[in-house]
Amino acid sequence: MIKKIKNMFYLLMLSIFIILTSVNYFSVDHIKKINKSRSLYTKKLIKNIYSIPLLENDTKNIIEYKNDVMFYKNKKKYHLFWDLIGK
Repeated sequence: MIKKIKNMFYLLMLSIFIILTSVNYFSVDHIKKINKSRSLYTKKLIKNIYSIPLLENDTKNIIEYKNDVMFYKNKKKYHLFWDLIGK
């Protein structure tokens, strides 16, 4: 008997919590606060975007290209083993 009363109490508390939370969340006042907060964030974001300084590009001619294929071909040793397989 006490176990059933205890379970009913827990169920009642859970349902009251869910109902109160949903009523507060979907209230008009709460929705207005959310929209006001979102609009303030967008205004701050736009203000900060225009205050960011633009940096000049100083990366021209930094990459040095090498012809590694020709370097590899010139350095490669010649092996007679490949001549034996080819014949």
